[in-house]
Amino acid sequence: MSTRLKICGITNWQDAVACVNLGVDLLGFNFYSASPRYISLGDAKTIIQNIPPSTKSVAILVRPKRIDVQRAIVQSGVDMVQIYDPQDFSDFSEISVPVIMAKRISDTILPDYELNGAEMILLDTYTPGELGGSGKVFNWSLIPKTIPRERLILAGGITADNVKDALEKVNPAVIDVASGAEISPGVKDLEKVTRLINSIKGREDLGI
Repeated sequence: MSTRLKICGITNWQDAVACVNLGVDLLGFNFYSASPRYISLGDAKTIIQNIPPSTKSVAILVRPKRIDVQRAIVQSGVDMVQIYDPQDFSDFSEISVPVIMAKRISDTILPDYELNGAEMILLDTYTPGELGGSGKVFNWSLIPKTIPRERLILAGGITADNVKDALEKVNPAVIDVASGAEISPGVKDLEKVTRLINSIKGREDLGI
């Protein structure tokens, strides 16, 4: 299975086009206003409508109501939505674009893994007071073997230094990176992105 790379927390056109040119498969746009990687729906739309269809755009939504999800889809033009803690719905098949169900995990918090109509599940590190982008790795051995790896997105503290371990030990469909590809929150480090791409694509070249 070929693993794809998702770079999360895109805040500007320069980083977006650079990531596209390097071969990043998915770009994440954070619409959670409390995030240091926040981008408005309008600014995201300007970027999204100018990137190639082969690069998928993903809205990150935290505790949204269904109306918030639909508004984000319509006003930004994203291809997919990544949802943390939906408020007034649980059936993701009702959403008009594919859904990534985001869950946080720790040694003491093992969430429900029922997909409920979502296309994929993203597992991230549980950190009190934070929702992703913490730069911390969770114990990958806690990932249930019942989750099909072709539907798994692995997040949480992945960098160019540990991505090969993630590929070998977890073999997810997608590697999701935010802080591990940044100079500062929302500002991408293209050298780090290049190293991530080289590690993932090099694995494909070996036929793994």
